Formats: sequence, C-alpha cells, structure tokens
Amino acid sequence: SIITPWNFPFLIVSQKLPFALAAGCTAVVKPSEMTSASTFVLGDILLEAGLPAGVVNILAGFGADVGAPMVSHPLVEMVSFTGSTRVGKTTMATASNSLKKVSMELGGKNGQIVFPDADLEAAADAAVFGGFFNAGECCNAGSRLIVHEAIADDFLNAVKTLAEKVRVGDPLDDRTKVGAMISAD
Repeated sequence: SIITPWNFPFLIVSQKLPFALAAGCTAVVKPSEMTSASTFVLGDILLEAGLPAGVVNILAGFGADVGAPMVSHPLVEMVSFTGSTRVGKTTMATASNSLKKVSMELGGKNGQIVFPDADLEAAADAAVFGGFFNAGECCNAGSRLIVHEAIADDFLNAVKTLAEKVRVGDPLDDRTKVGAMISAD
C-alpha cells in the first residue's frame, strides 16, 4: 500500500512506486481525496506504457474508508505512508497488529540556522521562500528560524521587509506568490 498526501501528489507517488515495481511487487495507491486526479493520470500513463492491468491499482476516497482498510488488510505486506504525524501514528499502530513493514514520512518542522557570517540578504530571501513556498503547506517548509543574536534584529527586519512583499491571491495570477490553501482544515 502506498498512501500519499495532497501537497505533492504526483511527486510523492513517483518517488515510491518505482521501488515497489522494481522489487516485483504490485501496488495499491491511495492518493489524498483532495488531489487524486494526477494519480489517476499516472495510472493511465503506466497502462499506455505497457504495464499490465492490476500491477498498479489506484483507490480514491477518505482515509477511514480506503486508507484504513489498506493498512489492516491481511494481504498487504508493507505500507508506505506520507502525511500528518497524527494519521501516521494511527497507521503505524494498525500496521503493527500484523507486523507489517512500514515506511513513514511525516510532517516536519525544519529550522533554518543563520550565523553572523551569512549573507543576510540571501538568507532572508531563502527564509521567506521556504516559509511561503506551496502556500507554506509543505513538510519541509522553513517553519523555524534559529538566528545568532548578533544579527537577529537585522535579519528579522530583512525577513519582514521581504514577507510584506509576498502577494497573496489568485493562484492563476502570475503576480501571486501564495495562493489558496487546500482546505479550511
């Protein structure tokens, strides 16, 4: 079973699926219910490329309805899960009941460390990009800044100046840097 998140649906399944196939396994893929279309397109591409039907199976739906049965099913020998820590804990607990192999990539909190000898302009630009990339909805977004006290005020002012220029709005507008969130949750 491969269970993928909504924020990079095509990328993450593309990082996981080739290894399962190379090992001679079939796969059942459950994309996020919010972004399943690209995974179905990938399924079509694989069929057109000659992969036999049934080697890759894609099931869309909510986690409780589709993901949970995939994790607990007796014929599933391994679960590869990318998503929230909360759901990851449930996935791990369920999989442990039958001693399934589990691979997890869970939500992260990445710190950006800035030392006094850093190029403050470049570091501030990287911090703002990292914090707002993909509307900030990315497990490796720079969600924490660790800054040496000797440069803290100058650095934070540079970050503030750049952050104030980040345009929030219609994601189809080329001037927009941060579009809509995936959901109200």
